[in-house]
Amino acid sequence: MSRTMRTIVLATALISVLTGMAASADAVTWHNSGDTSITATGGPGTLSSTGVTASCPSESGSGSANPTPAVGAVWTAAVGTISFNNCLLAGISTGVECSYALTAQSQTGSTVSGTLDITCGVYQFNTKICHAGGTVQGTYFNPVPPSTFARVTSITGGNVTIGNGPTGSCPLGNGDRLHISETTITATNATGGPAPHLGPIITRTA
Repeated sequence: MSRTMRTIVLATALISVLTGMAASADAVTWHNSGDTSITATGGPGTLSSTGVTASCPSESGSGSANPTPAVGAVWTAAVGTISFNNCLLAGISTGVECSYALTAQSQTGSTVSGTLDITCGVYQFNTKICHAGGTVQGTYFNPVPPSTFARVTSITGGNVTIGNGPTGSCPLGNGDRLHISETTITATNATGGPAPHLGPIITRTA
């Protein structure tokens, strides 16, 4: 190989390395410097469709943060559950259990915005009568030491569809859009990170 060719090869290799380093330096990375799991409570909420509403006086929930650092413009930050407690649907005691996955997409200050992928079951007499699934906009608010706990808020709207459960027909509709009232759960206990235990502390860097 001639000296000129060797120079060209070395230059090409150097450019490739520098390009890779620049891309790595510019990559979006998510970090969690707080806790890794929470339990939480929330206020009243409603689920409605086709003129029928399930009213629930309170909520409870849990969540687990996924490991960091995580590289990518979006990140599945946490998974967990939300229970709507002591609901009434058509005058009948009803349970609503939802699982969720929070996908973080952007951050402004201590507020992380993204989407909540949710899957819900509606139960009466220990029988699943409705199934719901879809996405809504979600916001995660980092805790503020020394005493303000983390919280997660879902924004009403989105694209959630309700349908029949394994048995019987769903009073809220079948194949209809489900409207879930704006929901906020606030951590009451957190573990897995440094004190004070207030919840995950998420930071997005580029």
